[in-house]
Amino acid sequence: MKTGPHPNTCMNSAPFPRPLLAAIMAAGLSVLAPAAPLVSHDLMALHDATRILVNPHKGWYHHYPDNHINKYEIAQDSDLTEFPGMDHLYIRLAWSYLEPKEGQFDWALIDRMIEKWTRHGLGISFRLSCKETSTDRIEQQYATPLWVKEAGAQGGYYRRGEVAGTDAPWEPVFDDPVFLAKLDKFLAAFAARYDGKPWLRYVDIGSIGDWGEGHTWAGSRKELSLAVRKLHVDLHLKYFKRSPLVISDDYIYSLNNPAERASLHQYILAHGISYRDDSIMVKGNFSHSGDRFTVRSPEFFADAYRLTPTVLELDHYGKVKQLGDWDAKPGSAALEFGQGKKGPEFFRGAIDLLHATYIGYHGYAREWLDDNLALTRELLNRCGYWLFPQSIELPATAAAGSVTPVRVTIDNRGVAPTYHPYELRVRLSSDRGTWVGVVGRSDRSWLPGTPIVVQGQLTLPTDLKSGRYTVSLGLIDGSSGQDRPVELALQAGIREPDGFYRVATVEVAPPAGPNH
Repeated sequence: MKTGPHPNTCMNSAPFPRPLLAAIMAAGLSVLAPAAPLVSHDLMALHDATRILVNPHKGWYHHYPDNHINKYEIAQDSDLTEFPGMDHLYIRLAWSYLEPKEGQFDWALIDRMIEKWTRHGLGISFRLSCKETSTDRIEQQYATPLWVKEAGAQGGYYRRGEVAGTDAPWEPVFDDPVFLAKLDKFLAAFAARYDGKPWLRYVDIGSIGDWGEGHTWAGSRKELSLAVRKLHVDLHLKYFKRSPLVISDDYIYSLNNPAERASLHQYILAHGISYRDDSIMVKGNFSHSGDRFTVRSPEFFADAYRLTPTVLELDHYGKVKQLGDWDAKPGSAALEFGQGKKGPEFFRGAIDLLHATYIGYHGYAREWLDDNLALTRELLNRCGYWLFPQSIELPATAAAGSVTPVRVTIDNRGVAPTYHPYELRVRLSSDRGTWVGVVGRSDRSWLPGTPIVVQGQLTLPTDLKSGRYTVSLGLIDGSSGQDRPVELALQAGIREPDGFYRVATVEVAPPAGPNH
């Protein structure tokens, strides 16, 4: 919560001596006038909880590629460009696609996607995997490139805990020195090219385990130690210095020792890494966590979300439907272990437990939207922050050239804070002119469930003409170098074209001075 002196007591109530006042006015400086009582304007009657708000640094993402180079291809651009609140593409890709030969990189494979979708205003996130579970392409069978094995890296062919023939996926020994040396060079090259790009939302640490999830369930089923897990986290920390890092909760939960699990969790938090859930509504999670929307590790997210944005992944939507869990059909795990709740209820509940800022449906965009358009719009508002201004307090009359107190109270009805320093601005406008001042900035303290009070002192220009002005409130993101309005949950009828909202009026008086 923003704190500061109470606006009714923070001003000097003693008048200036006349010679000093005259000197201040002659220099065009602000006058610290006696405190005036604040008038509170209740904004709750202006709320609109149904209007769809497309806002920065939150929203939906689309998995593509996923599991396979062509999995979840976008049928037509409008599937994403017209998707309510689509924020970014999540590219999960095996290392072998990007470095088919040692030191020879095929960046064009992802650059084509990056160039296309960033032109549409979308961001990108990555997971770079070293073990996949299909064998229909050599890059899938050898997610760690075959040339790494041929260079002497140890590993084996496995299927669900059994040693298999050479037609099975190859799993490296994840702390093998040859493997690590080659991976180190690859991550260095990748980070040199992409770390810190303005469109890069986050890099998902996924260099160990099946699909990059930190477990070997579909492969060798060998235990991956705390040491090897930390080693791979450190490899990413070594090279990704500017872009956010996230990690699957499976990566930590897969440790069998609770003390080691707790230790790794604290290590993750200490290094500013966030979490993603891979994935809610997975069939195997219903029996032990169906009563909490199949979220297995809510405690990890409860610690992380206050510091960093968290990510929700739905299990493959088509599979969830096929198993009957989306509609809680007879015989489904959702009916047996989920108390009959249907998919939308699981999604809502998981967003709340995970405090998710980014949410993904894990399927084909058109299929998802055709089935769930209303839900998509609802969850867009619900994820991340969702801001309802409650009141604005300011004097009924403010003198030009004076320092004028303003206090704004906001309710965050989302599930996470604003992680970026958006500017809360107040604009005075009339046919006599327009002026804009900054009241304060958002930060991680703008948490849900706690009133957010932003107090500021606005220094009005001395040449602001007297008269009645409309007071408009705007929250502005300037992270891209250009102002982008952050939409507030207020009625569209009071919204101005640039994203400010008309919320009050104020009388501007002539400047105070020796003759006034």
